[in-house]
Amino acid sequence: MGKKIFLNVLYNLALIILVLCVFWSAKDGQYAITLGSVVLSAFIIFLKIKLKKEVNELIKKRNNKI
Repeated sequence: MGKKIFLNVLYNLALIILVLCVFWSAKDGQYAITLGSVVLSAFIIFLKIKLKKEVNELIKKRNNKI
């Protein structure tokens, strides 16, 4: 479970950095970087959703054992 929490923290940090990168690159007219940041942000969000589903299944399995 600790590994999943650490992974979630890393995903959150990556999202914060990518959102800042989107604003910076859009302001400076670097649209290729903006596009890349948006695509990576979408991928990180997909991974976070997948991780959340895994954690929910793990919690359900633990509750069923008790």
